Amino acid sequence: MTAVCTRLGAPPAQAEVMARQLLKRAEQLAGERKQSREEALAYLLSLVVQGRSGAVPPEFKPPEIP
Repeated sequence: MTAVCTRLGAPPAQAEVMARQLLKRAEQLAGERKQSREEALAYLLSLVVQGRSGAVPPEFKPPEIP
């Protein structure tokens, strides 16, 4: 996971921290959503990739003002 974070552009020290945080959050999400750790990690990695490219995932967009 650290290597993935490094390939996404994080410096080595930050990549290690990011990897630990992603794995920990994947465990939490797996329990909350009754899904596998792998599914939760895939979801989190997709968010990281989208964020790195500047895209805002739909679930994080603010509601439109009428």
